[in-house]
Amino acid sequence: MPGRNVSRRLFVGVMGGGVLAAPVIASARPETTAAANSGSESEKPLDQPTRENVAKLLHPLVAGGRLARWTIVQIDPVVHGCVSVKVRTDDGHTFDLELLARDHGPLAQRPPAETEAHAIFVVNGGDGWAPTQEEQGLAAMTLAQVVAKNERAVRLSGLLTHAERIQKHGHALLVPAEGPG
Repeated sequence: MPGRNVSRRLFVGVMGGGVLAAPVIASARPETTAAANSGSESEKPLDQPTRENVAKLLHPLVAGGRLARWTIVQIDPVVHGCVSVKVRTDDGHTFDLELLARDHGPLAQRPPAETEAHAIFVVNGGDGWAPTQEEQGLAAMTLAQVVAKNERAVRLSGLLTHAERIQKHGHALLVPAEGPG
């Protein structure tokens, strides 16, 4: 039939447009942060943010224990919406990992590691644009594997997303850079 031919160029253009439009359409759905999902009746109710429940979420990790090639120095309780885990490399360098609620929003800050419900950020003094050191990123990904195994059994209340934490506790977290006086 004249006028009804579909050229390869038209077909590829339409398919390409569909592929490009898919993320835009997906991001238009209502936000599904951990806080928004907490009201779902099919999920386990939130657990109190006690040291015992933090320990259950991070089981079998304990202070002095090993996380693959790193040593866990300290595990803090939930403070300012996150659980801080201090990690030491075999050469003695220490750094902190922060366990937060995962933000599923399309504009959310992306951490080095995520699980279904949690985000693990490296505390490196960056503003989100600084690259994460590979060793620290690998530690975050390894911690995420531990958390993923336990997060269905333990759902901590009190964890915030990165954006919520900055909004509510930015004064305690964001230290202004020293500059000429």
